[in-house]
Amino acid sequence: MQLKTSLYNKHIENKAKIIDFAGWALPLEYDSSLREAKSTRLSCGLFDASHMGEIRIIGEGAFRFLQRLTSNDISLTKKGQLQYNLFINNEGGIIDDFMLYNFGESFLCVVNASNIQKDYKWLSSNSIKNVEIIDESLDTSLLSLQGPKAFLVLGEIFGKQIQELTYMHFVETFFENKKIIISRSGYTGEDGFELYCRWEDAINLWDLILEKGKKYNLKLCGLGARDILRIEAGYPLYGHEISDKIDPFSASLEWVVKLDKDFIGKEKLLEIKEKIKYKRVGFLMEEPGLARQDYKIFNSQKMIGWVSSGTYSPNLDKFIGMAFVEKEIELDSKVEIKIRDKFYKAKIVSFSFIKRTPSILKKK
Repeated sequence: MQLKTSLYNKHIENKAKIIDFAGWALPLEYDSSLREAKSTRLSCGLFDASHMGEIRIIGEGAFRFLQRLTSNDISLTKKGQLQYNLFINNEGGIIDDFMLYNFGESFLCVVNASNIQKDYKWLSSNSIKNVEIIDESLDTSLLSLQGPKAFLVLGEIFGKQIQELTYMHFVETFFENKKIIISRSGYTGEDGFELYCRWEDAINLWDLILEKGKKYNLKLCGLGARDILRIEAGYPLYGHEISDKIDPFSASLEWVVKLDKDFIGKEKLLEIKEKIKYKRVGFLMEEPGLARQDYKIFNSQKMIGWVSSGTYSPNLDKFIGMAFVEKEIELDSKVEIKIRDKFYKAKIVSFSFIKRTPSILKKK
């Protein structure tokens, strides 16, 4: 059975093209993915991300429990902060990447939709005393408002607390006398906010954001624009740049791995670190051509890697993507990507492809 978010009828009303994504009926685009991606960087875009999973960890042992199951160091966060993190399996592969919200006495893990059950099972199988693991996914809606004018829209609704909120921090506040969470974060590489509310409260919040966003040229955005924006920002996607068969060093996520603490998968990662063969990089097409996942990459007629994600960037007016190539391959190296039966010239580059559009608000 295909799942639908509480905003499904809103997507239908706005003539969205609906597709299946991880078992969910979600909007691919409303108008054009290219125009939606461009509008997000110029002004702001509103996304329904309610398919994402929310798993809450509570109890006296919550910190100790999660510190053992995550590669990043949770002790580096304080109450009101969020952190990008990874669950690592015993073979050094990435079970999932997620955002961890520190509530002080409890934590919220915002995980990928396709991995909710897997993550919950992994957490439960490693549970300890004085810890409770609660899957809140089907009770929670997630709205993502992204772009340099996002704070202007939310400022009209929530006022000063939005202006004072800094990047990778969150606040608990109220909407229509009901508690919601707002974080300054997102999956686009732009300034923006993610709003968590109860399932039944999402429609009114969605409508109000749309109303306040009209004068700022807010645009409704679907999964197509979301994918373009995250590739432009150099952000990995589960099933493309990361998986339970890909280690964080190969995925160029070594900054998320803190080897000065103990966690499940650490010993295997110490072995893997010395044997890395491939690394995640960016590539820029030097002639028009859309390189898709698993297309092969060559250098001097030798296969040196494969494409993990590719797209056309409307903000750069270029074809771009991410790939895994042999670790010896240097930046600016000229390569060729085989698209169908033809070889197209490309260049290896670093992340990200874009720079964040300056927000009008000068953050602290």
